[in-house]
Amino acid sequence: MQNKDNLFGKNGLAYSLGKRSLEFFCMYFLQGIYSGEDKAQLASIHYSMWKEVQDMILNKTHDKQCYILPRGLGKSSIITIAVAIWCSVYKFKSFTVIASAIGDTAESFIRNIKMAIEDNIYIESAFGKLFDSKKCICNSEKIELTNKTMIQSVSASSSLRGKAYNSKRIELALLDDYQKADEIVSDEQRERKWKRFSDDINYAMQKDNSTLIALGTLQCKGDFYDSLRNSAVWKTRQEKGVLVDDIDELFNSGFWLEFKNILMDKSNEYRLDYAKEFYLQNKKDMQFPVLWQSYWNCLDIALLYYENVISFKQEMQGDIDNIGVRRFNTILTESAIEIENHTFNKTILSIDPAGTARTGTKRDYYAFCVLSQADNDIKYARKSIIKDFEMNDYIDLTIQILKEYPDITHLSIEKNVYSGADVIRIQEIISKDDELKHRHLTIINKARTSNKDNRINAIVGDVNMGRVIFNEEDTEAIEQLHDFCGCKFSLHDDMADVLADSIENISQIETTSKMKVMDLSFLGL
Repeated sequence: MQNKDNLFGKNGLAYSLGKRSLEFFCMYFLQGIYSGEDKAQLASIHYSMWKEVQDMILNKTHDKQCYILPRGLGKSSIITIAVAIWCSVYKFKSFTVIASAIGDTAESFIRNIKMAIEDNIYIESAFGKLFDSKKCICNSEKIELTNKTMIQSVSASSSLRGKAYNSKRIELALLDDYQKADEIVSDEQRERKWKRFSDDINYAMQKDNSTLIALGTLQCKGDFYDSLRNSAVWKTRQEKGVLVDDIDELFNSGFWLEFKNILMDKSNEYRLDYAKEFYLQNKKDMQFPVLWQSYWNCLDIALLYYENVISFKQEMQGDIDNIGVRRFNTILTESAIEIENHTFNKTILSIDPAGTARTGTKRDYYAFCVLSQADNDIKYARKSIIKDFEMNDYIDLTIQILKEYPDITHLSIEKNVYSGADVIRIQEIISKDDELKHRHLTIINKARTSNKDNRINAIVGDVNMGRVIFNEEDTEAIEQLHDFCGCKFSLHDDMADVLADSIENISQIETTSKMKVMDLSFLGL
């Protein structure tokens, strides 16, 4: 046996096994990442992905692989970091580039790779000292090894074309979460992203030894990863997180239906705790197969589903066929009398003025939302109004609402439509009104520049989980909210937009504690 006297030393048996097996390399040389009492047992998919990539590198089975995987599967650790290190220490690839949509994420790859290699006694014993910051390049974007290999991490917004190391172009490209949310908003943006990548990649890769691996999650039809899976030159593996045929049937029948009914019981202030207790009592009967059985918790997964069904199906199941369906599946209501019996600690009036589209079926509405937060952190939409009228009527109704709800301390009005002219008129009226002029009212008048769908998606969980309760009298506004299917697929988005604004802004309002005066006799004085 060639290595019988050299098991773990320089170029010994461990070195030789690691060169032939990516799995062995990870579990031995990178055991600090993948094994130990504090680490979850890896799933079978992790091992099979290692084998697939190993065959790509060693056996040249194919040169382009796309993995469409659920969130939380550890794809970056299992593939991006592991493969970048493996290919570099054995010089399978001289120049590796990791591209991620977020700059901070891109930098974290280099930081984690450095931590994995630096002072790693297993690697140093078998390979010698590969990391030496005094002799090699090492910064937030690049790490060079002493064997003359380079790993560079870049943002997906930067071009891959023109990058080289030691006169070689990119030999291994790892595209990890390669698209940002604002790159998929429109058909034009999605097409631009795909064209830029396609044009780039033809000139960026080393022709005789190139491998491309893309890892990510589908966000919508026609996005970057959807384009890859439909490409004839890419091999794609897509996995779903919950291994059942009908996810809706699973979470809306049997024990899980009982769990849902407890969770959505608005009359129970402790409904989440009661639902969790129900799960613990029936845990054995409520288990279902998941992709990472040793690490994922069925309760946590179910709560993600009930919080935002559409987002769950997209991120956990890779199902983008439901993007155009209703977001707000559970809208809890109370009577006006019940709502007003609660004690509120902060209140805001948010207004979404109608835009210029004032005719036709797609016309904008003026939308109003009086939102208060109670002491139990539940938010109450005390008044939700959508109106099809003109600016003067809008100003009048704003003043009326301010008088009806004297505890309103903040007024938020979108700036995009009137550029602040409406706010000036409202301020003039308030300054001359005996009832309002002494009110301490903070006015927020900002232009909304972030993506509207993203803003609205951020509040879907709050509504579906009953953390926002509506006035049952506001049927027209509630109906519009219930019909919202995403901005592209909805006739109206006014109520959803103004609700998102009110929830975002009320969370930023600071409250001051009230001092309670007590009789000294209470203390025995």
